[in-house]
Amino acid sequence: MISHEHKCIFIAQRKCAGSSIIHAFGLRWTSASTLPPEWHYMNHGTLTCEFHSKPADYYVFSVVRNPWDRLVSGWKFCPETRDWPLRELLRHLPREGYAYQHVTRLQETILRDQEGRLVTNRIARFENLQADFDLVCGEIGKPLRPLPRLNPCPVERLHYREHFAGAVDRDLFLHHFARDVDFFEYEF
Repeated sequence: MISHEHKCIFIAQRKCAGSSIIHAFGLRWTSASTLPPEWHYMNHGTLTCEFHSKPADYYVFSVVRNPWDRLVSGWKFCPETRDWPLRELLRHLPREGYAYQHVTRLQETILRDQEGRLVTNRIARFENLQADFDLVCGEIGKPLRPLPRLNPCPVERLHYREHFAGAVDRDLFLHHFARDVDFFEYEF
């Protein structure tokens, strides 16, 4: 998302409060066909064509989430994966499309440039969302506002630790997601 009023770019990670933050900037989601172009600007971060032509003086921020929690949220959110057993999902992680973006794609992938440098001025944490968003607002001169809870997982789900009770599942998870765990310094 881009806000010319606040001279900022928000790189929206999937299942990390993206809709809530974009909504807080006054962009409303009614249907996929009526989304304003600002909504999807740099929607895939450094993987988008806009990345190389973005305004250089704009503040860039994103939100990251505990990788175990994000996986469970994406797994239960996506219709094509929500009925899979966890171990089956971890052994056959989606490799493309909607489920890949919501379940499999590493968060750091869209936040680093080709040299491996972070492209953000601030990384907010989902676990501290409102306080971190307030910091962003203070840094860009946007009035503070409570974030709405939008686009939640449509099915009941257990806490992520309950899904990863066994060592096999934790090992399968780390085989793919260790970079996000290490880079963003999350602990199980």
